[in-house]
Amino acid sequence: MGKQKSAKRDKKLIVGVDVGGTKIMVALVKPSGAILARKRASTPRGSATPEDTIKAVVELIHYVLAEEKVSPRELAAIGIGVPGVVDADEGYVVVTPNMNLTGMHLSKLIGEEFRVPVALGNDVNLGTLGEKWLGAGRYASSVVGIFVGTGVGSGIIIDNQLLRGSREAAGEIGHIVMQIGGPLCGCGNRGCLEALASRSAIERDIREAVAAGKKTILTRLVGTDLRVIRSRMLKQALQQNDALVRKVVRKAAEVLGYACLTVRHLLDPDVIILGGGVVEACEEFILPVVKEIFASDALPGAHCGRGIVPSELGDDAVVLGAVAIAQKTIGREVLQAAVEGLPQYPVLEETQFGRVTINGRTYKSDLVLRGDGKIKKRNKEAAKEAYGTSHEIGPDEVKKVLKGDVGILVLGTGQQGQAALTAEAEHLLQQRGVTVVSVPTPMALREYNRARGPKAAILHVTC
Repeated sequence: MGKQKSAKRDKKLIVGVDVGGTKIMVALVKPSGAILARKRASTPRGSATPEDTIKAVVELIHYVLAEEKVSPRELAAIGIGVPGVVDADEGYVVVTPNMNLTGMHLSKLIGEEFRVPVALGNDVNLGTLGEKWLGAGRYASSVVGIFVGTGVGSGIIIDNQLLRGSREAAGEIGHIVMQIGGPLCGCGNRGCLEALASRSAIERDIREAVAAGKKTILTRLVGTDLRVIRSRMLKQALQQNDALVRKVVRKAAEVLGYACLTVRHLLDPDVIILGGGVVEACEEFILPVVKEIFASDALPGAHCGRGIVPSELGDDAVVLGAVAIAQKTIGREVLQAAVEGLPQYPVLEETQFGRVTINGRTYKSDLVLRGDGKIKKRNKEAAKEAYGTSHEIGPDEVKKVLKGDVGILVLGTGQQGQAALTAEAEHLLQQRGVTVVSVPTPMALREYNRARGPKAAILHVTC
């Protein structure tokens, strides 16, 4: 009974749908993005018809509605993500690889069943949109999402707008050529990113190495048929220091790192989000390799950005992106609302030894500028007690600074750069996906003021 009242109070709920090659996921979602119910099922395969797949989607939508005792009349809209090329304006599936929805007017068919507007989009575009709205890209105005699974896909958001392209085919980063004359890609070209860094590419390289006599524990974990190696199996092999798997996955990660450099030089987004099954399973191995290559970029920018961060939403990213485009069809601009929800951050004006001026007021002590925009005096005594010096900034201090939603932490290391994070504090920030900009305090003022999105700062004002 309580669930029924809660759903009716929101009145106009949204359904998000992620139709994948192996699974379909449906979620009933509030306008805020809070998920009330979700349900997964296998995608009909083999001799299944397009009608079988559409029927499975309809049944899952009815299931989540029944789970929350919601009538179809209480829905405002439905959003659907599918792999491949779609005509979003017409709600038409142009082509879906390895699926049976090519040529289907999906928005029309689902809309006739539930009598609501139905928005359609490419699944990777919607995954990026979901991360932009509620995940690792929230508050950033420009985001590129790169998702590594069976293939490699990407979504691009510039100035809070999804870039679809003149042919509805923007963001196909998996098919940029990274190696002239390289391995054959599924698209027909050679040397594509997807042919070098996807799970399919990793599987191929492992099979070829095994055929050449190399040993791997995957033959024990998976068996002798290495045509499909699940991401979790790659993770297990990496954890057990399998030499062959480490070599192959590192090669894929290096290519991915250079692809991220290409994205930076072409689009210079606020943040690049890495996700997908391979990255999520093998993040601890892949992400440091990618970040090391990214950090080696010899071409400087005018100031620091957030760089590369892991996705935060996992399997929910596409359905939440679908909810975002569904809301747009009924006049709700969720991305703009998120940007407007930022706190009022202070303006850092100038600093000299032992002092800093913020919003016209001069402070004569170290400061923390929290994620909620509030200015607090730094507790230097706690640092001295813990480390013998106030120049060491540990995880307990960092946790307090991160109050609110923080994507960038600016560390003003002092007039001569003496302050620094401890290794434990750096690990905490890495776990939370927070980008650190560590520079002398005079430079830190500029970096903080220029930083877009949720931010915080620690300012050491003396040596």
